[in-house]
Amino acid sequence: MSYGHAEKIARSAAGDIAAAADAHPINSRLYDDPDTRRILAVRDVGAIFRSIKATGVSYRRIAALVGMSQSEVSEIISGRQVQGYDVLVRIAEGLRIPRERMGLAYADGPHAAYDEGCPSAPLDEEVDEAVQRRRFLNAVMGAVVSAAWGSSVPEHLLEPFEPLRDAPMTPLPSQLGMADVSVFEQTTTRLGLLDREAGGMAAREALVAMAATGERLLNARCTDVVRQRMRYAVADAHRIAGWASGDVGLTDHCRCHMHQALDHAQGSPDRVAEVLAAAGDMEKHHGAPDDALKLFQLAAVGTARSSDPQIGAVLHGLSASAYLTLGHPDRARAELSESRAMFADADGGAGSLPFFAFYGPGHGLLAATGTKLADYETARTDVRQALNNRPDYDVRCNALDTIVLATILINAGELREGIGETRRALGLVTEVGSHRVRDRLEPLERALLARRDSTCHDLAHRVATARNSALQLA
Repeated sequence: MSYGHAEKIARSAAGDIAAAADAHPINSRLYDDPDTRRILAVRDVGAIFRSIKATGVSYRRIAALVGMSQSEVSEIISGRQVQGYDVLVRIAEGLRIPRERMGLAYADGPHAAYDEGCPSAPLDEEVDEAVQRRRFLNAVMGAVVSAAWGSSVPEHLLEPFEPLRDAPMTPLPSQLGMADVSVFEQTTTRLGLLDREAGGMAAREALVAMAATGERLLNARCTDVVRQRMRYAVADAHRIAGWASGDVGLTDHCRCHMHQALDHAQGSPDRVAEVLAAAGDMEKHHGAPDDALKLFQLAAVGTARSSDPQIGAVLHGLSASAYLTLGHPDRARAELSESRAMFADADGGAGSLPFFAFYGPGHGLLAATGTKLADYETARTDVRQALNNRPDYDVRCNALDTIVLATILINAGELREGIGETRRALGLVTEVGSHRVRDRLEPLERALLARRDSTCHDLAHRVATARNSALQLA
């Protein structure tokens, strides 16, 4: 399926990239004033209310905007502190305060370019990758444990996401219902399948558009029940958009989407864990296994009382890979053993949230780490089961597992079959636009070069060429 078709899906899905909501009484330029920004940085909500009142907006109107009674607003103005993360987010959203000004978000967000008055600021390329990763983790910790920060996150963290410039702009629906949410969920699922079939290069921009559309739909009138389900649907859209971004090497876009997903997943520990696990897996892939492990552990703590064993199985499996990358093979084996036992009790992820259900019985996850531990016999059994049970459309995962199988066979000296699987893997790699898949070719290249065989060396050259080929992002 082409990117152009994916774009059409996104547009028809949402109804859709909705226009701005009703006129807002607060001039956004107020938040650019240096004095106001200092107030926002320390989260002095009473002072924020007073500053807005000074522009001519009544306390009654402020109360309506932030979903409070006038008596609550009066108490805050009189000195009552507001520290709850959810309440602060509701205030920021109601008053249209950029969340990063109050330390409530990693950046303006993937939908920033869709918001009227949001300037386009390029990413500061001089900021060190480790610094940006640390900022992301700090933001995650703030969202999960409602930490109070003393200053706002710097504004230049991320390049705003460009909207689909020629997308049709239609008004928000007058009333959002469950049927609308269902359509949004189904379309996000379809785009997620496209991501698995063709990689992030094909699906990313359409998923970004879906996430932006979801943000706008949250401004429509609806019941509390509908709004909560819609928030979770938007969390899924951001999570998958983040995954697709990470799949093509856009790490900061990935982090920004994951943070937005985390915001909307609040209220459901399992959904929060879903976002943390996805974000951690991408951090591990992009060279930060220590930070990835922190995210996996945070997810495990939050879901310690979950009734779904699939969550623990996946988190232990992901943690095993992180420990191994950090040079702790014994701990990796223990985590892998725990993961295997929990997968056996998890019924293949039936009824689990999408990210965890995706791993099914866990054969692919177990095989990948087992191969790195040189447990080739068990890993071979696992990866064959994964390939036998995975649908043909899931080209990305079939490519990853075929790479694992080829690596196992070459390392085990079974060259004839290993060469065949290597050729099959190369064919699959060319079908999917994914940096992540290409990066996974490195162990196979090393295994081929280690063999005194001219065919293996020729294939190693082909693998190196495929691994280093650049993806052209639109």
